[in-house]
Amino acid sequence: MKGIEDEVVVRRVASGDEDALSDLYDRYAGLVHGAGLRYLGDRGAAEDLVQDVFLSVWRSAAAFDPEKASFATWIFRITRNRATDLIRRRRARVRMVGEDRLKQGFEPGEEDSTGGIARSFDVAAALSRLSPVHREVLVLAYMEGLTQREISSRTGIPLGTIKSRTTAALRSLRKNMSPGEPADG
Repeated sequence: MKGIEDEVVVRRVASGDEDALSDLYDRYAGLVHGAGLRYLGDRGAAEDLVQDVFLSVWRSAAAFDPEKASFATWIFRITRNRATDLIRRRRARVRMVGEDRLKQGFEPGEEDSTGGIARSFDVAAALSRLSPVHREVLVLAYMEGLTQREISSRTGIPLGTIKSRTTAALRSLRKNMSPGEPADG
């Protein structure tokens, strides 16, 4: 399902396609986890959030409406809402056991002031529309933090090819993130 738009994949999830859910998980689990760390400040809670969000995607896929929002926006809202619920539950539990303080995080419903979390979901949606070879170099470079030389070593692809693919991938990503322009995936 690589290269298929998220909105098409979520329709397959709505019809019970587990492979489609797995594909969306591969595309977005890291972003959901990162948002969970940011909102909740706890690795275990962030892992719980990922499970909760994808269970919600599985159960609610039929309710997704691409006319109202992109899939990236929809899953971001689910993530934020589930994180808010977890924060509220945590606060209620803290009050019950009498602890004074929670880890610093976002207040329920509060947005990341820079919009960084929402932007990262937009980037993931744009990445999903790239060709697999372009997506691979960007994920390895920007999500795993590898240099072009390290990417070349890991993949066995010549360094010059990695550099060319990175340039082309960034160009396509820019087009994918600019409304109204066709992608070069």
